[in-house]
Amino acid sequence: METPIRVLLVDDKENYCESLAGVARNKNIQIVYELDWETGFEVLQNDLNIEFVILDGKGKIEADQETEKDNFVMRAINDIKAYSNKIGKHIPFCVNTGFIDSFEVLDGNEEIFEKNEEDREKMFNYILKEVKNSEYRTLSMSFDEAFKVFDMGIINKKYESLLLEVLKAYNNKDYRKSNINIQRDLLEAVYISLNMLTCIPSDFFNKNGLPNQENCTKFLENRRPRGHALDNNISKNIAAAFRKVKESTNEYSHLADEDIVKTPFLANTFLLLEILEWLPNFAMENYENYI
Repeated sequence: METPIRVLLVDDKENYCESLAGVARNKNIQIVYELDWETGFEVLQNDLNIEFVILDGKGKIEADQETEKDNFVMRAINDIKAYSNKIGKHIPFCVNTGFIDSFEVLDGNEEIFEKNEEDREKMFNYILKEVKNSEYRTLSMSFDEAFKVFDMGIINKKYESLLLEVLKAYNNKDYRKSNINIQRDLLEAVYISLNMLTCIPSDFFNKNGLPNQENCTKFLENRRPRGHALDNNISKNIAAAFRKVKESTNEYSHLADEDIVKTPFLANTFLLLEILEWLPNFAMENYENYI
């Protein structure tokens, strides 16, 4: 079955939230709700699986505050747009109101649905269309094996945006050196996850939690850096993939961000995909208790 679409609903009427969540399940939409925007925005920032937001036409800015109208919607929309830009992932939204005739706060570019049965179906269909056509869904379906490592929690979900940026650059034939930097960050995220699994020793990380890439790579090659030996064998092919990406992403650090490095970028992309697809089985076979 296709993964449910996880939606955040912010509405100060709890009965309505529960009712809408129940009906939404029939559309493979999983609604989580909060009664005020402060709490809702915290949920949005902490739950990286949320792909859409429904805003009440009249909502609360804070849990103990009186109902607001224009302030609530505009503040929420601005927060969503700013957060989307920050994480590099578009989060679509709509407004769901019982006062559509008097609702004048928006400029016509945002979708507004009334709280009735007819508009509810239109809203659900809009959510399905927006999310299924989103860049995130398109990329994650096209490269689904590489995304499993994030869904399983082996690599922290907060690093998933790095893979999205790499794949967007690949699809757009964007071979600028700046995208090599993103590949380097993604490689570091893999090293960090292997440390969290207790595979790579913490001796190879600085006080800020960043990996010494050379020592991490030597360790995975079982070259015993600082006397540390690898407990579980890693194939020469995967160890070589780590080495190639590590060397490549460091070799071009002296170039300007706009310089074109097509062949290294393409090679690194497929090597990273190979590493990400390898990691779930390796983790399950050797570190299941840490997942």
